[in-house]
Amino acid sequence: MDTALMAQTRPERRRSPRMNVNGEGKGHLKATIPVTVVNLSVDGVLLELKAPLRPGMTYELSAFVPEQTLHGIVRVTRCRAGGYAADGRGGRCLLFRAGAEFASLTPPQRDAIRSAVNRSLGAGAPGVLEAS
Repeated sequence: MDTALMAQTRPERRRSPRMNVNGEGKGHLKATIPVTVVNLSVDGVLLELKAPLRPGMTYELSAFVPEQTLHGIVRVTRCRAGGYAADGRGGRCLLFRAGAEFASLTPPQRDAIRSAVNRSLGAGAPGVLEAS
């Protein structure tokens, strides 16, 4: 079966809609581990990075996604190898994709994310997100 057709017929399992960031989201975990934000929802985030993360661990995330600054604690729910990238020396390095859920968000923070996701789908307003 064609994968595009499978994607159309497969029921959506996600709890909330996601905003694709298309590589424009950059940030850090623990202020030292560089990450790229792949997509963002009111419940969590998909990150791409050069090191694996252990599911269940929590990290402080600081990232900028288009029109949003994100600071908060995330809990890794899954991590797997996700492809390769040029290493800048003529070789390639393995990339990992880690799904993480927000460990604590206030209602205004959740509203700011929801607004950004809705804007990416067609409506909303920018904001700053800070989780404690």
